[in-house]
Amino acid sequence: MADARGGTLIIFGTFIISLFLSQLPLPDILRWARPEWVLLFLVFWVIRAPLRVGLGYAFVLGLLLDLAQGGVLGLNALSLTLLAFLAQLLYRRMRMFPLGQQGIVIMLLVGLNQLLHYWMQGLTGTHGDSLLFLLPALFSGLFWPVVFLFLQRIARTFDLS
Repeated sequence: MADARGGTLIIFGTFIISLFLSQLPLPDILRWARPEWVLLFLVFWVIRAPLRVGLGYAFVLGLLLDLAQGGVLGLNALSLTLLAFLAQLLYRRMRMFPLGQQGIVIMLLVGLNQLLHYWMQGLTGTHGDSLLFLLPALFSGLFWPVVFLFLQRIARTFDLS
């Protein structure tokens, strides 16, 4: 069984991977096809280890994502904290759902995240008029089984819960 410090370092390492994935450059045609990697990893750990990963992790990850993206400071921190709270409310149900249903819940959570970002960008006057901003929700839901199985293997290997 992994000790508390080792487990925390492994979880933190997976979040670093998600931050790197969120910053990988993509061609313009695939700009809207990028899944919300940080949110996917965060939701996995919230439903897998709710006593270890919670709102504090979400807030810090959001600030790191804000700094990495160079956007409005606190926007990702607010949205990730809100979505981690929703995931904490749903974690018992999410554990019981098959991967397909979990993917649908993930699409809804990421869609809520995208709508919150769109609304906040509208307040600052920096948004577009297209609904393409919702495409990451679709791709995040489609990538959920891959992320889930990858992180599930890590969690089982290091006995994290």
